Amino acid sequence: MAKKTFDPNQLTVSIGSHTATGFAEGTMLSIDMDDQRYNTEVDANGNSIRYKINNNNATITLTMNQGSPTNDVLSTFVNLDRQTDTGVFPMTIKDNRGSTLITSIGAYVEKTPTVDFGTTGNNREWVLKATEVGFFVGGLN
Repeated sequence: MAKKTFDPNQLTVSIGSHTATGFAEGTMLSIDMDDQRYNTEVDANGNSIRYKINNNNATITLTMNQGSPTNDVLSTFVNLDRQTDTGVFPMTIKDNRGSTLITSIGAYVEKTPTVDFGTTGNNREWVLKATEVGFFVGGLN
């Protein structure tokens, strides 16, 4: 049986028209949906009612190395938001070796990174809010 392999070079992260490059070693990005899909309540007789939660927002954390040009792109979106409230961008995350695909028609920078300088490279951790998320987590091809 052939082994399946994840290749970080086959992960495409599009921020507007920019393709993100310069991810840090280790966890490059994480995606966390804001709410569970359903909530359940049980009445006094033990009957369950399932309530759909229609929140399709997610928090996405990108960890970039200090020299990444993606830091400049995200900083530009932050400045657009500060000046004109127009720092919203479409975003796509695709594993080109698998079937995972996450999309958002309106993402924005929720939290800018802490900025450290030292004698070694320092990462920049950007926290983004993604709205109206399309979410498909698949396996590797």
